[in-house]
Amino acid sequence: MKEEIVSCYLAVSSEEHANRNRIIAETFKGEVEDKKVLFPKGLGAAHPFDFTEVDKILNNIGIANALVDKITDAIIGDFIVKVDNENSQALLDSLIDETNLKARIRPWVKEGVSKGNGFMELDLDKKNTEKLRVMNANNMYVKRTKKGKVLEYNQYKGKLKLFSLSGKKPIPFKPNQIAHLTINKTPNDPYGLGLVWCNRVTIENYASSENDRVKLISKKAGAPYHVKLGVPGQKIRKGDMNDFKSNLQFTRNSTEWVTDGNVDITNLSIPGVGDNLTKAAEHDLEQLALGMKIPMSLVGVSNNPEGLAKINDKGFLRFIDSVRLNVGGVLENQVFRPFLRGQSPKLDEKIEFVWELPGEEEKIARLSAIKDALGLFDISPELRAALEIEYADVMELDVVDKLPTPEEARKKADAEEAELKKQEDQARKDEENIKQPEVPGAKKTANQSNKIRLTESDKSNMKLREYVNLKEIAGFNYSDYLVKILQNLRTEKFEDLLAITEKDLVEGLLPKQDINKLRIVLKDGFRKNKTISQIEKEIKNSIPLKDRVQIQEDGSKKVTLSASKRPINITRTETVRLANLGLKDMYKENDVTSYRWLTALDERTCPICEGLNGQVFLTKDGTSGVNMPPAHSMCRCSIIGLVE
Repeated sequence: MKEEIVSCYLAVSSEEHANRNRIIAETFKGEVEDKKVLFPKGLGAAHPFDFTEVDKILNNIGIANALVDKITDAIIGDFIVKVDNENSQALLDSLIDETNLKARIRPWVKEGVSKGNGFMELDLDKKNTEKLRVMNANNMYVKRTKKGKVLEYNQYKGKLKLFSLSGKKPIPFKPNQIAHLTINKTPNDPYGLGLVWCNRVTIENYASSENDRVKLISKKAGAPYHVKLGVPGQKIRKGDMNDFKSNLQFTRNSTEWVTDGNVDITNLSIPGVGDNLTKAAEHDLEQLALGMKIPMSLVGVSNNPEGLAKINDKGFLRFIDSVRLNVGGVLENQVFRPFLRGQSPKLDEKIEFVWELPGEEEKIARLSAIKDALGLFDISPELRAALEIEYADVMELDVVDKLPTPEEARKKADAEEAELKKQEDQARKDEENIKQPEVPGAKKTANQSNKIRLTESDKSNMKLREYVNLKEIAGFNYSDYLVKILQNLRTEKFEDLLAITEKDLVEGLLPKQDINKLRIVLKDGFRKNKTISQIEKEIKNSIPLKDRVQIQEDGSKKVTLSASKRPINITRTETVRLANLGLKDMYKENDVTSYRWLTALDERTCPICEGLNGQVFLTKDGTSGVNMPPAHSMCRCSIIGLVE
């Protein structure tokens, strides 16, 4: 049976009708030929079959009614209607709520699924809520021109054969007073066929098989018997047989019988007949599901191979989507847009249907995916903004209008990039105002062996330039180093801190958004030459740090660094890392081929750093964590280029 998505007729003025008729006359030459109802004359096109027969099938055969309900529920599902204009959206939302539209259209769609035609009376000008009413398709007729243009719809309640005796008259409706939904429609025909009538033989066969099976079970439960009286060759009087038959009627429920040796009692049984009826019913059920486009899994049978089941499911979804397109088109063009045109001022909008709204499980899964994308991947400002908007939308937060759009996010990122470049350029120009102070705790020469004792308070109150132990060499100054440090800050991945997996998050590593916060704090610290304690405090206030833990083999967690100690740990480690990366890049750019490791000595200097003190490494080989500070967490070593 071929399906066709039909176009719908709009509510238009008489002038528009005239223009439209002229256009059709000029465009289409083909004609349609409707079989007319003879009595009453002018009622319209005759129905393709007796719609009342479908009612009988649905009322008497439960499986058919259940399948139609499944298809109807799948079509309607949950949906929203969206338009761009806020006033139009508010009016449509009000219409949907006041008319309880989603509940009202269910019988309309069910009529379309079962009989092929759903008729809904429209009175959109009413001030009350009764703007829509579903009509019984059995009594509705379509009257068209030879070109297929609908002139009117007519309702006639009664038997057509008794028209002359009933005295009833058809009730006419203008095209804009009826929303006509057709399903399983043949080309150029005014009516749809639906899904029940074309499957009626299969439905009746299934019902017949089930009925025969019930009868067989009933007979087996009654345990019919064949009784032989006497022995072969002995003639038994008819009266004796009748007397025994009469006795059996009174002993049907007895489980203890006594007979003489001349009586032989056996059960009547037809081997395999029950299995045959069951197989026939299953076959009819499969044919019915196929004819009504329903996957076998939805009718309670799952004996199809997995691959075939997936194909059937996809086919069913495509069918549902095609019907939804039809339903949406009729509602848009015959309900929603005419309703908006009737407002003052007149409105007219393109309407979008959003079907299959996500359930709670789908929302939770989507939110989790968005959260992962926001926190674990290096994404563009545009994508981040789009994900944040979607997150707020799924959460139904009233902040969507306050969030930056992807375009605004890109402009902001470009502005920040330009500002950073401006600051770097300014740092170069201000080099004469930047003086490199003496570094407390730094070695005067590589061979110096004495250690200067610094308290934790001394270290925390050091300005950043002092703490990272930057050493100027001939031809370079601190502003040159600062530019390179800031450039590295923009690209540094912070791989020792960045969480990549869910396990990393559990162990206390940081999601991407917190890494970005850290980047901002450190950039501000270097630019303004803040103290270690200031940077530590800003990290503590802006980043929700957790205990750093290790997952043991038994699943337990071992705390390796408490959350309270992590701000100072991150501050000291990452400032040293960035400072030395900046120095190395400055050296490479100016052909300084080697550098010396300088260890800041105090009472807590570790054996590793003390052993590295004074060693010389090639600049091209120096990378963070390899031949260059920091050698470990909280390391305060630095490097100085060797210029010949």
